[in-house]
Amino acid sequence: MADTHQAMTIIATAILDALKEQPPHQMGTEEAKIVAKCVVEALADAQLEIVPVQSSNE
Repeated sequence: MADTHQAMTIIATAILDALKEQPPHQMGTEEAKIVAKCVVEALADAQLEIVPVQSSNE
């Protein structure tokens, strides 16, 4: 994985954004980070990776 911290931050932000309009399902920042970490670990366990897109110039 290119940068697991960055991947977890992006996933956590997406989780918080998705839930912010649904008060009964809102989640705190720390909870979102834990969920994001679990997602990244599950992807790694499945031998999948999150990698940056390479431009066609490379």
